[in-house]
Amino acid sequence: MVNRQLRATQTMGRFLFVWFSLVLAAVVLSGCGISSYGRLQSSSEADQIFKNNQLLPDYTYYYSGFQRVPYAIIGIDNHYTLRSSVWKPFELNPTVLKQLSYRMLNVYSLDPRGAWILDAEGNRVGIWYSSRNQTKIKIEKDRQIVVVAPEPPELRGIL
Repeated sequence: MVNRQLRATQTMGRFLFVWFSLVLAAVVLSGCGISSYGRLQSSSEADQIFKNNQLLPDYTYYYSGFQRVPYAIIGIDNHYTLRSSVWKPFELNPTVLKQLSYRMLNVYSLDPRGAWILDAEGNRVGIWYSSRNQTKIKIEKDRQIVVVAPEPPELRGIL
């Protein structure tokens, strides 16, 4: 009698394990086609693009933070649409870029760096310029991209 109950309990445990495993696999696989995650890739080439006050053709530029002293500037390839209420689009030219880069360095006392924004396959979808070198990037269906804005730099010496 005890052996029969033990076998029944083991069978029920295996059934529940298999069932939960299948449900978990279904949930994971159902999300695979919806979106993927990208990343930043530090790059001396991207850094030089900003330091030389160059603008990439077919890119739309955005800033986060203050328009006159942004926390970060990004350019997104026009084949993608940025989905965000934090990033603000703006008209950028080499003179304005030079002024913003100077202010970012001197107001925050942190050296901004350039990086490529890459999709999950490593394709360039944008460019990043900030003293922060980490963020989250999500590529959604219909070529929509989400780039999490960096935290504000700490203003040294201010209480």
